[in-house]
Amino acid sequence: MHEPLFTPDPFRDIPVAYAVYRVLMDEDRTRCVDTRYVYVNECYCTMAGKSQDELLGHSFMDSYVEADARWLDYCYQAVTTRKAVHDTIFAPEIDHWLDFTVSPLSEPDLVAYAFTNVDHQQKVNAAINRLRVTNDIVLRVSRRLNSGEDYRACMDGALAQLSTYVKPDRLYVLETDGITVSNTFEWCAEGIRPEIDTLQNRNYDEYIGGWEEFLKHDTSVVIPDIELLKEHDPIDYYNLKRQGIKRLLCSPFYSEGRIVGYLGADNYEVSDLVNTKEILESVSYFIGAKIANHNLVTQLEYLSRHDDLTGVGNRTALSQQVELLSHMNGSVGIIFADVNGLKETNDEQGHCAGDEVLQFAANALSQIWGAANVYRDGGDEFIVLVPLISRSDFDHGCEKLVRLIRDNGHHRLAIGTTWIADGSHISDAIADADHRMYQDKAEYYNRHKQGPDAR
Repeated sequence: MHEPLFTPDPFRDIPVAYAVYRVLMDEDRTRCVDTRYVYVNECYCTMAGKSQDELLGHSFMDSYVEADARWLDYCYQAVTTRKAVHDTIFAPEIDHWLDFTVSPLSEPDLVAYAFTNVDHQQKVNAAINRLRVTNDIVLRVSRRLNSGEDYRACMDGALAQLSTYVKPDRLYVLETDGITVSNTFEWCAEGIRPEIDTLQNRNYDEYIGGWEEFLKHDTSVVIPDIELLKEHDPIDYYNLKRQGIKRLLCSPFYSEGRIVGYLGADNYEVSDLVNTKEILESVSYFIGAKIANHNLVTQLEYLSRHDDLTGVGNRTALSQQVELLSHMNGSVGIIFADVNGLKETNDEQGHCAGDEVLQFAANALSQIWGAANVYRDGGDEFIVLVPLISRSDFDHGCEKLVRLIRDNGHHRLAIGTTWIADGSHISDAIADADHRMYQDKAEYYNRHKQGPDAR
């Protein structure tokens, strides 16, 4: 026994939006100027937001004042080629993404449309594309940061490249030790006044301390409209308003779990094409790593050329400077200094007291000649090399040094000085200053009736 045949109701049972139109041509039949609804099913009415009575017999262009004229082009193509046309477009008249097929029917100038709402798929595709573009931007900027140029060129270049994607008025890097904060790098759009010179050594708590409240609830400081700050954070509000900032996005970077800086963008472009927040957060990580690496290299270079205890140049730096000055034709003033009684101080008062004596010696020499010209040659000996100084200025400086040591009353330095007109003789001049220093030391111990072992 056969099951009775079922005849579907075309209006209710077709599971996709379906409509039939009569194509209305111009007099020359060179283009479609409008269409008229001949049939619509229930799914189409739901999608269109109109009843069957509101559509049947009415023209498409009258039914939708803001209709996309491309629908008429698709109709014309189907009618004239007698072939189905398939595409996916956004329909502004109903605010949906539609995947559709339009086919010519057997009766002349009739076409049928079958529509599928693909809003969700389009959102997925847009999100995938947005992620792809965002990741590509981050990769490009990170490569710029590691381009092999010098540190400042890399940082400035990265900000300039980043600006082409997020289109802000201003991009900047803030660095902080938790006490003060300074703007260390900056990019400004044409016509935007730089702020970097005015944002140096600001009090951290007063300037950006309030940003940490934002980070309790988000991974970045996001202020879409600074007017939101006016009531509860007026200091930050007026500071931002002074700079012409309307919206702000700042992503922190960290060192050992502590905020050490921010990458910020003022008045950035709001766009569905890229995820600006994710871009800044990712780039801020690479910028933070670049800064940390630079600071480490700088620190290592400093330690390789400076004495840990006194902060003046060490023997390595001294050797390099002597080599440099030996090829210079200009004058050099040389001071050889040695701490008197250091051994006695260490034995009687301990090495901490002895360290203080060495620090006094370094500070006294630096006060007169500048720390960049002072070197610790090991133990209790210091050498000062002052290039391009006149004989009279050198003698005057030596007199000031003698008075400074004499007036101290507690720590004594034996000093030998030499001035040469030509740096090519510097090795002999250092030896001469060393000899004079030992003469001064001997006189000191003779006056105090101590042997030379007291050093």
